[in-house]
Amino acid sequence: MNLKQMIINLKNIIFDKLFPNNIKCILCGRDLNTENSICDYCMKEDIFNTGSRCIFCDAKIKDGNKICDHCKEKTKTIASRKRYFSKCFCPLNYKDKVRIAILKLKSDGAKYLAPHFAKLIYQRLQEEKLNFDIIVPVPSHPKTIRKRGYNPAEILAIELGKLYNKPVENILIKNVLTPNQKFLDYNERQENLKDSITIQNNSILTNKTILLVDDVITTCATINTCASLMKKAKKIYACSIARNQLN
Repeated sequence: MNLKQMIINLKNIIFDKLFPNNIKCILCGRDLNTENSICDYCMKEDIFNTGSRCIFCDAKIKDGNKICDHCKEKTKTIASRKRYFSKCFCPLNYKDKVRIAILKLKSDGAKYLAPHFAKLIYQRLQEEKLNFDIIVPVPSHPKTIRKRGYNPAEILAIELGKLYNKPVENILIKNVLTPNQKFLDYNERQENLKDSITIQNNSILTNKTILLVDDVITTCATINTCASLMKKAKKIYACSIARNQLN
C-alpha cells in the first residue's frame, strides 16, 4: 500500500468517526434531529430533481413537454445517436451543495457519503416501482481507481445491492484512459468514450433487466456507451445521484 492510499484510508476512518449514522447533514454539516441524511434547511433548497422531466434521461424540461431535445435526436434512425437504455433516474440536481458533496465522494475520499446517496437513489426507484435483476456499475480506468482509491459508481452500486438484496456485477471494463468528460461539449462527449469500454461475461445478462449505476449523469454519453455493450439484456435502466442539467 502506497502513502497516498494510506492517507485516503485514514481520511475514510476519520470521516466515519465524524459522520456516523446520519448525525450530520451530508450537504451542510448541521446536526440532524431525524433519520434523514439531509437537514430541514437543505431540504428547502433546490436540491431535488423534480418537476417536468424528460421521460428518458430525467433532464428538466419545459412544462407540457415529455422529451428533451437531445432524446428526440436519439429517436431518429442514426446509429451513433441511438439510445440503448430505457430510462434513467436521478434524485438530485447537480449544483451548489449537492455538487460539492458529490465531488467529495468522487475526489476527496468521502466514502461515508455513499450509503446516504444510495438511499436517496433507492427512494426514487421505490417511488417508480422499478424492478430489475442485476446491478452494474459504470467502470473507472485502473489509473483513476488507484488515484481515488475506489470507483464511486461501484461503491454506490454495492450499497444499492445491499438495499435491494440484488447482485452487483463488475462486467464493464474501462481499458482506455479518456479525457475527462466535464471538459467536453455535448457532441465531444458522445465520441469520447468510443471503444474505451469493453464487457466480459455478457451471458449473465441474458433476458435480465439491468440497473446501470453512475455518480452523475450529464449528457447520458457514459451510460449510453455502457448500455450499448449489454446486448443480451432484456431491458436497461440507469441511475445516478444527480442530474447535471444541460443549458
